[in-house]
Amino acid sequence: MRTVKGLLIIAFLLLLMVLVGACNRHLQNEKVDNGDSAPALTHPADKSRYDHSPNIVEADPETNPLTSEKPQEPPEPPEPARPTGKTMLRISAVGDIMMHLPQVESAALSDGGFNFKPVFEHIKSYIESADLALGNIETTISTPEKGFYGYPRFRSPKEVIEALKYAGFDVITTSNNHILDGFEFGLEHTLNTLDDFDLMHTGASRTPEERESLLIIDKNGIKVAVLAYTYGTNGMEAAVNKDRLQYMVIYLHETERILNDVKRARELGAEIVIACLHWGAEYQREPNSYQEEMAEKLIRAGVDIILGSHPHVLQPIVKKTVTGEGSEQREGLVVFSMGNFVSNQRKRFRDSGMIVNVTIVKDYDLGEVYIDEVTYVPTWVHRYSADGKLHYKILPVGSALDTGLYNETHDRLAEVWSETTGHIEDFEPVR
Repeated sequence: MRTVKGLLIIAFLLLLMVLVGACNRHLQNEKVDNGDSAPALTHPADKSRYDHSPNIVEADPETNPLTSEKPQEPPEPPEPARPTGKTMLRISAVGDIMMHLPQVESAALSDGGFNFKPVFEHIKSYIESADLALGNIETTISTPEKGFYGYPRFRSPKEVIEALKYAGFDVITTSNNHILDGFEFGLEHTLNTLDDFDLMHTGASRTPEERESLLIIDKNGIKVAVLAYTYGTNGMEAAVNKDRLQYMVIYLHETERILNDVKRARELGAEIVIACLHWGAEYQREPNSYQEEMAEKLIRAGVDIILGSHPHVLQPIVKKTVTGEGSEQREGLVVFSMGNFVSNQRKRFRDSGMIVNVTIVKDYDLGEVYIDEVTYVPTWVHRYSADGKLHYKILPVGSALDTGLYNETHDRLAEVWSETTGHIEDFEPVR
């Protein structure tokens, strides 16, 4: 009996164990179905079947009513500080830079080269001190193969340009009655040589594109346009291709083209417009009616400063006030003729010239750009013989008198000072 009873107990226990195991397996399956746990994935693609994480979408405050809070935009960069106070620009300009054949011969060296730098050594500091120095070169640049000549068709060595760079010039104007003396080659070679010596230039062009590209210089925060035109080219235009002539030189009678240049300069941001005009009657110390009328027309159109050359003698400096196109009053500075800066001409009044100094002020607080101080330096060309050859020196007259520079020329220097200051009456001379 005990044996049977023991077997029944063992059988009962085994049945109980089976039932308990079945319950445990059932409970585990319930956990899986409720998402409490998941079997290990065997491939990344299987994850989608088991990933129950929510699909989160950021609310757009413009379209999503769940939130009214806008995302914070990045702060705008601060505006650059506006300049205040004043800035100034000092412009210096000279008249005709001529190269007669005796001047070329005087600069000749034994090795076949040329040296024109001594011509400018006494005037160099006056030119260098300017923020922007301008000069009119009344010759073309040639080559040894083509030869060098003086009047009436000027063709000079490239060392002339080297000397102008040495003297401190920044801009060379090329629009004058001798720019076609070497035909098309002479014009192009002159401009190429100016480029070689890193000198800005205006008044003649090698291409239509160059003609349309106005010279506007940004210096000391002031934008200055420099334009240049001539009354004629001594009939040499007849030897130049007419199509090319249209852009190579602009003549003063082409009024509409000039006025359009002034307008374009303003549109391109020029705050001061300078017009360098080769005009007037040779050896006449007073401007003629054409100069007066043209000056008023250009000032009315927007020109601020007119720098004249060609008469080879000094003509007055004046301030002109005209009524502009919008009935406003415009004032312009007119230097009718700056005379000869250097030449071989020796007659009275033709051996002298001047450096004109114009100070431009930009007042940031008032939003104005205007002409302030105007002064001038009387100059004289000292020609003398030494070592069996001629020499040329441009002298600042006042300084030469004060320091005794070249004392043997004292009397002529004193005369030039008197002639110049008596003729340029309303502005201050610099000694």
